[in-house]
Amino acid sequence: MPGPRKMRARIETVDATTARFVIEESLGYLVNAAARLLARSLHHRISRHGVPIGQWPFLMFLWEEEGLTQKALSHRIPIDEATTVRTLDRMERDGWVRRTRNPYDRRQTLVFLTEAGHALEKVLLPYASEVNEMAMQGLDQTQRTHLLKLLQGLVARLQTDHAPWPATRSVAGNHTAHPPENESAGGRVRERKGRRRTGQPSKVEVPPK
Repeated sequence: MPGPRKMRARIETVDATTARFVIEESLGYLVNAAARLLARSLHHRISRHGVPIGQWPFLMFLWEEEGLTQKALSHRIPIDEATTVRTLDRMERDGWVRRTRNPYDRRQTLVFLTEAGHALEKVLLPYASEVNEMAMQGLDQTQRTHLLKLLQGLVARLQTDHAPWPATRSVAGNHTAHPPENESAGGRVRERKGRRRTGQPSKVEVPPK
């Protein structure tokens, strides 16, 4: 058993370490708070059109590229596969998407937008631009570009950590995290639009987490 001096030294070390941790200076806290506030602002705007915030990333990726598998959507967002299925069930009931079997691999389900889902693009994207502009107000173009590159690099580095994701229960439409992947439909049955979207959340280009 350590003597009084050793015990005191240990306590002082722990206290010193704890004292240096300031929540408002914590990267994890700040990024998480920013993400939640961005989601809150966007949800306030898009929910009036019957689209909850949990469906937003699905629409974003499908506007950019249709014919993705359910698994690919899960990994790109990222979100767990069970929540992906429940969210797509709801989106299908709402008339935004349709699902079909991949003719090249019947085990895969491909996701496409309906006409109504396509129509949402012109309605909802201006809200995303509005929220992004509000968040970056006061930053010049150089600062904005630098901020985005810093965040992209942060995501790219964290993607190399293969820690398991926490098991969560979530309702369809709620955003839950899951490991990323860059896989699209096995049979390449898709419609590539070849253009980037400017909303939030958006696909992160890894500078080749």
